[in-house]
This record gives sequence, structure tokens and C-alpha cells, in this order.
Amino acid sequence: MSAPSASKRHILAATPTCFFGYDPWTAYRYFQRAGIRHVEVVAFAPFLGLSAGLTTFAPESMDARDVQLFRERLQSLQLTPLTVDAFCDPLDPSQLKALLCRIDFAQQLGASFVLGDVSPDSEAGERRRKLVNALRWLGDYAGERGVRIALETHEGLTRNGKLARGLLDEVNHPGVGFNYDTGNIYYYNGDIDPAKDIKEVAERVIHVHLKDTQGGKNQWQFCALGDGRVDFPKVIAALDAVGYDGPYSLEIEGMEGEDLNRQQHLDRILRSLDYLRGIGLQF
Repeated sequence: MSAPSASKRHILAATPTCFFGYDPWTAYRYFQRAGIRHVEVVAFAPFLGLSAGLTTFAPESMDARDVQLFRERLQSLQLTPLTVDAFCDPLDPSQLKALLCRIDFAQQLGASFVLGDVSPDSEAGERRRKLVNALRWLGDYAGERGVRIALETHEGLTRNGKLARGLLDEVNHPGVGFNYDTGNIYYYNGDIDPAKDIKEVAERVIHVHLKDTQGGKNQWQFCALGDGRVDFPKVIAALDAVGYDGPYSLEIEGMEGEDLNRQQHLDRILRSLDYLRGIGLQF
């Protein structure tokens, strides 16, 4: 089994969905206790937050002073915003407006990435052509603000590396890349091994969600890293092979039906960090 490169150090971040069901500020306080210093900011469009059952920040309601207070509160926890989680479909006019707001929000926070999404019905024909054009335009918009868009591993054209590579090669914009989610590969495909699949798209990966699973397609079984099916040493080695220098971010979303307290969530994070150190990931 190949091991990660011992010479390359990466930013390690975490997203508040590691504390699914808790307020993001609870997650941030526990990330600080775990020694994590970079974080994702959950800023779904309102209807997405409601459908996912998550507390989400709303940049539409924040003025410059609010943003400054937000930054100061993160700084008081010794945390740096790395990524804004938007997951907005650029072909939906209302979601496009929300996405532009979140790109601006990322710029205001000093974050480098916005996680985006694509509609599941845009795989071919006129919808695909419109999507490609929209992503090129968004790449320009984000680039002017020092931000890059990372498309999430979700249903549709980004559900696995091969499909995402085809889309991103067509878009061919430096401001638009892929957020490879190692657990979502199983969740959306079932029978695709991320250690092999990531080689299809490694050169287009700009952001990674480290997520493990004990389940398959449509099974919410996201365990601590190292307790599930994902061969992380091989995944990381494939990225090392193409010179990946982007961040890795923990997204340990838990197991369906469980009800963990804060300490139990923290313990799962600490075990995951120990696992990453054990396989040689430098962060």
C-alpha cells in the first residue's frame, strides 16, 4: 500500500457538519480544542439549510460590520475561514443569486474556496451547454475576488471522478475545480472505489473532503476515518502523484440513527486525526 508523501504539508480544515445537529459555533469551539485551525463556513441558501436540517449562516442579512464581527469571533477561537459551503445550482436563478452572494462573502472573510453544486438534470444537451457557460462565467467572477469554486461530489455530473473530469475539462477554467469527497463516492455510486476513481480527476481536484463510510449507495454510515471502506493512503498517494497542494477538510457526518453528545463527536474527530498522522499525512 502506498503511503502519503512525508515531505508535503497540507492545510487541514473541518466543516461544522462534523457536529451534525449542533450549532456551527459549537463545532468551532470543539475544533479549536482538537487543534484544528482552518474551518469551513456553512452558508447554504435558506431552503437548502431547511431541507438538510442544518443551521446555516446567511450572508444576505450581514452588512460589513456583521462580517467583521464574524471574523473577529473566529479569530478569538484561533480559527481561519478557508471555505464557504454554498452548494447552489448555477442554473437556478434564485440559487445563482445566492451563489454570487456567497462568493462575495468568501472574499470578505478572506476564504479561498466556495463549494458549489450542479443540477442533476444537466448531464447532456442544452442544459449541459448552459452549465458549462455558467461555470466559466462564475470562474471569472470568483477569480476577480481571489476565490475558487470547488464543485462538490453530489448527484449528477459530479457524482464520480470520471464524470466530473469530463465536465471540468469542458469548462477548462482555472477558477473552477473539484471537491473530491471520499465518502460521497460510495454514497452516490455504491460500487466505485475512491482510491481508483480519484485518478480519473486528480489533476482537477482543488479541495478534498476526508470522509469515511461503512455503507454503500444512499447509506448514511459516515464513521471516523480509518473505520470504514476508504483506502486513504491510496487516495492521498494518487493526489501526491499529480502534485496536489490543496487543503484536506474533515467531514465526519456520523451514522444514521445515532445520537452523540459533544464529547463523542470530538472523540471521533480526535481518532480521525490520529489515524491521519498514523498514515503519514502532514498537516
